[in-house]
Amino acid sequence: MSTIMLRPPTLRKLEALGFSAVIVVIILLGTAVWGASYRFHEDLTLNPGEYYVYKIKGHSWSTVYLSIESTKPVTVCITDGTGIAMLKSGEGSLCFLKAERIRNLERLWRFPKNGPLYLVLLPDSDDGPVRVSLTVESGLVPW
Repeated sequence: MSTIMLRPPTLRKLEALGFSAVIVVIILLGTAVWGASYRFHEDLTLNPGEYYVYKIKGHSWSTVYLSIESTKPVTVCITDGTGIAMLKSGEGSLCFLKAERIRNLERLWRFPKNGPLYLVLLPDSDDGPVRVSLTVESGLVPW
């Protein structure tokens, strides 16, 4: 007479399951990092009284790297839709990040909330156009 014994999953089956889970996590994480990261560079000229608005997409778990170089002082403001509406109406704007009268700025900044925010550049000089070099990089927070 033969006896059939039922055994718990073997070590090899557990290893295969763990390996499969690691591969799935790596694929999902790689897709999320690749899909949520972007880089933008532009050289622009701002005349007195003008302003430049750039829409930054992100979430509360993402960061933005800003690099700004200008020939004359500018004000940099990161705001939301309410701040843009205030700026267009002439009231100024509410800023999550504000740097006034700068020529060079290099900053790593974390999104305070989900949704799009807007990077606004305003020239602080009335004596002619301002040339600005703007680089924006966005991605995930690794910690």
